[in-house]
This record gives sequence, C-alpha cells and structure tokens, in this order.
Amino acid sequence: MLIEAFGGGAPSEPIPGSKMPDMNFRLSLQPVLCALPFAVSACTAHFAGQVRINGAPFEPTACRSGQAHGFAGIELIDNPGQRIRIAENLDGTPAVVYFPPGTQVGTNLGTCGGVHAVFGTGVINGVHNLEGTATLLCSATTPRVEGTLQFKNCH
Repeated sequence: MLIEAFGGGAPSEPIPGSKMPDMNFRLSLQPVLCALPFAVSACTAHFAGQVRINGAPFEPTACRSGQAHGFAGIELIDNPGQRIRIAENLDGTPAVVYFPPGTQVGTNLGTCGGVHAVFGTGVINGVHNLEGTATLLCSATTPRVEGTLQFKNCH
C-alpha cells in the first residue's frame, strides 16, 4: 500500500523554470501498520493474581504509576471505575485507599497492604513504568480488600 506524501496522489510535475528535480515522494505504511500492534501491546498493563473487594472480584484493566500523580506507589483501576491506590506514607509504611467509581476522595483503609515495585524498562514523559507485586489484606475495614496481584507496565 503506497500513499503519496506530496502531490495529492498524482505524480508531481516540475515547476517550469525551477532548478529543483522532480520529486515523487512515496511513503509505505505497511511496516508502520505491522509494527503498531507490537508497540501498543508493549505499553499495555498486564496483571496476574486475584484481588477481591467485599468478596467480589476486582479485575484491573489499567494501572498508573504514582510518580505521575505525586506519590510513591501505584493505582489500580477496573472497568466500572473502582480504584485502589497503594502508596508509601512519609514514614515508609504503606497506605491503601479505596475509591468507589466516580469519586475523587477515597476511603483510607490504613496500613493493610503493601507493594513491591521496581522500574520497568519503559519511560514515557519522564515517568518510569512500574512492575511488581501488590499484597492487600484489608479485612478489618469497610470495604474489605484482599488479594495479591502481579503487575507490569504501570505508567
């Protein structure tokens, strides 16, 4: 598949009196289109494990590095819009916060979980992708949030 980069699809004619050579620029999109699925999948977050909120499965579809939002940790998001944020307090202890769908202020569940994360290989706009494991055991709180989840490519 070839697309004319200049000239509207027809071969260009040299401008009369111009000393510029006739230039027919063509751009092949086939290599770009073939590489696109690989580029997209490389930036997609991946998860393994299981987390439950009040006994119901919490299945994240996205995760964010706290670096982009001003905290050390991660935020997990599922399709209905529930969010679980695991962040490091100033004293080094982990904090778990639950956000129901559509809310900007969450419920602090306390120090009932933790995250072990390392920088992945990707850096986008100065934010490092994170990969690691989140362990949650917030059984004495409402909502109850429990489980272990491995994550990769959280940006």
